[in-house]
Amino acid sequence: MVETVRGLQAGTIHPRPQDHGHATLAPMLKKEDGRIDFCLTAKEILNRLRGFQPWPGAYTSWRGKNLHIWVARAVERPLAEGEIAVDGGEVLVGCGGGSALQLLEVQMEGKKRMPASDFVHGHQPRPGEKLGIVP
Repeated sequence: MVETVRGLQAGTIHPRPQDHGHATLAPMLKKEDGRIDFCLTAKEILNRLRGFQPWPGAYTSWRGKNLHIWVARAVERPLAEGEIAVDGGEVLVGCGGGSALQLLEVQMEGKKRMPASDFVHGHQPRPGEKLGIVP
């Protein structure tokens, strides 16, 4: 984008109208569109997380309740898809392609947003538990 703005300022890029014959409309988003599929890579999930803010948001299920993921980042860590690992206060979740998400800020259904470390202290995930799996 910066390159385009500089090109417009320098006169090396010339704007032209959109060809409406090639334009398409995006479908209306539904709440279900925000459900996270941990078969996707961490990068793909992060793109959806950013794209679905503020609505419908990005969420999964855990222990029979919705868990909204507000902030995360991709990391390299081999875990099974949806598997939770707690490592020194970090909360990691396995994704497709051998990637993982480090959860940074989450919100349990009916609770306030919180740092993932507070989530671990309050809910104490057990080794081998998975997100997105209905118990």
